[in-house]
Amino acid sequence: MIKSRVFWYIMMTGALAGWAFALIGLFMPYESERAKKAWKGVLLGWALGHPLELVLAFPVGRTAGFSAGRTVLKTILFGFTWWVPVSLKVFRQKG
Repeated sequence: MIKSRVFWYIMMTGALAGWAFALIGLFMPYESERAKKAWKGVLLGWALGHPLELVLAFPVGRTAGFSAGRTVLKTILFGFTWWVPVSLKVFRQKG
């Protein structure tokens, strides 16, 4: 399963859903305490985790032929759901 493109695309969709949840909460604050706690957790996790992942993602992206800019963008958007499958050669740079 970990070598499956479909698996990683589903995971990447989950990462985007997390960003949507975080952004919606930023512009339209959640009313329930449970949703507020979840929102804070997701926002904190993404805001701290994704930039920290760049330490791991840069060598993976460079080895696979991705530009620094593309590596940053994809890591911030998708986190490990992008650079792990790249490191496993599930996703490859075109060209």
